[in-house]
Amino acid sequence: MKRALIFTGIGALLVGLAFLVARPRVPDPASEPYAGVRGASRAKAAGLEVHFRRGGVEEAVDPRTVLRAGDSLRFVVRGERGRHVEVRLRDGDTAPATVFPAGAGETALVQPRETLPVRPTLAAGGAKVIVTALFSDRARPIGAAADDDTEVVTLAIAKE
Repeated sequence: MKRALIFTGIGALLVGLAFLVARPRVPDPASEPYAGVRGASRAKAAGLEVHFRRGGVEEAVDPRTVLRAGDSLRFVVRGERGRHVEVRLRDGDTAPATVFPAGAGETALVQPRETLPVRPTLAAGGAKVIVTALFSDRARPIGAAADDDTEVVTLAIAKE
């Protein structure tokens, strides 16, 4: 009887210790604000696929791509869910301009794999094209600076 009581006590102590140690750590919202959906594959992370059209042939932009004046760009949204998006384009030495959504007061909701309805054509001059996409879970004013809830994706593409 004494052994059974000792084993029961040790078992209860181990179960209690397991609950204490296995308790998940809850982050403090003040020091660690929520940063969006977690645990998803980075292959589906928010971003843009950029394609260029030159001489009637369309190709995907990759790290070796060098764009030229007259190339037109096509953007396809990557992601795991619908997000509000603003796309800014800086062609060479010109100031960045919002190309999507054109003429709107706030960002537009887009779905993954959606092709944006803009096809900007590159002008002469400059050594690179910079595309900046701002992704957020709610609508935000066009041209506003990115805040803590906005995910910013920047692509720099070489240009001749």
